Amino acid sequence: MAGAFKVICRIDDREVIRAIDRLQGRARRLGPAFKNIGEVLLRSTQDRFSSQTDPDGRPWQRLKASTVASKSLRGHSDKILRQRGYLADSIRYQADENGVRIGTNRIYGAIHQFGGKTRAHVIRPKNKKALAWPGGRHPARSVNHPGSNIPARPFLGISRQDRDRILEVVSDHLRMKM
Repeated sequence: MAGAFKVICRIDDREVIRAIDRLQGRARRLGPAFKNIGEVLLRSTQDRFSSQTDPDGRPWQRLKASTVASKSLRGHSDKILRQRGYLADSIRYQADENGVRIGTNRIYGAIHQFGGKTRAHVIRPKNKKALAWPGGRHPARSVNHPGSNIPARPFLGISRQDRDRILEVVSDHLRMKM
């Protein structure tokens, strides 16, 4: 996950931590188990972009009508967090002997995961001399955008089902070490 910023989820479930500690006591190498856990979390996280739900199964906050209209005009998907698919496609995990990390190197992943307000900025045309939009009175050379409130739409995290799958992975690795 190269990049200046990472969004990472952590396992803080006591039963999972105890199971991993048991495995550590029996296995010389934990890397294979952490790799399998990474695969479980990667698939689960990717599924959230399809189901548009957080790790607890709650639907992400719906898009504003203006956002849906804007995406439609540009020919983008009407799915939440799926303008071009870059964020969903950037989810990766890193597994080694010490653990597994999952996240994204996309800087904007953090505001979608946690929510927040974007900074105020000036919008200028890229390819034309002026900006125009439906409902606008006239073309404009620039627009002062006040910033946007972005609701949290968590895509990283450990669901109940993830937790159960992680325990299965650890249990499988414990059986192999017996």
